[in-house]
Amino acid sequence: MTMLPRRARASDGAGIAICYLRSTAKLGFLRRCHDGEDMWRHFQAVVHNKETWVITHKGRLAAFLALAPAEPAEIEHLYVHPAHQGSGLGTQLLDHAKTRLDTGFQLWTFCQNKQARGFYTSHGLQIELMTDGRRNEEKLPDMRFVWNRRQQAQ
Repeated sequence: MTMLPRRARASDGAGIAICYLRSTAKLGFLRRCHDGEDMWRHFQAVVHNKETWVITHKGRLAAFLALAPAEPAEIEHLYVHPAHQGSGLGTQLLDHAKTRLDTGFQLWTFCQNKQARGFYTSHGLQIELMTDGRRNEEKLPDMRFVWNRRQQAQ
């Protein structure tokens, strides 16, 4: 499935929240720190304050990416709705991030998220740091991945 990402609009906030909630519910290990309404408000702010991209399929939001381009550049969110996982949308969004943040970026994922860890590693990202989870609100061990175009070229 190949569809071009487009910039998110304010009206995408609910779809982004649904994509996030369904994707994280599928993980099984992640406890909810916020309800659906809180997440909707959060993603409304993300759309306004971050460089946010979405991919839709048949009129519904299928995946989204939120970037913070200021140094250090960071992918704050990259989620694919469970109905579209394995379809290449995550790769499309990650490639888009590599184009937008072409000198490099970082992102965080939970150590228990084996699918995400495998995905990022297979796309050239490297683990830079692992933590015990004290810094995140979920209190779960996590890891910071980095991508650097120069390291990729070596």
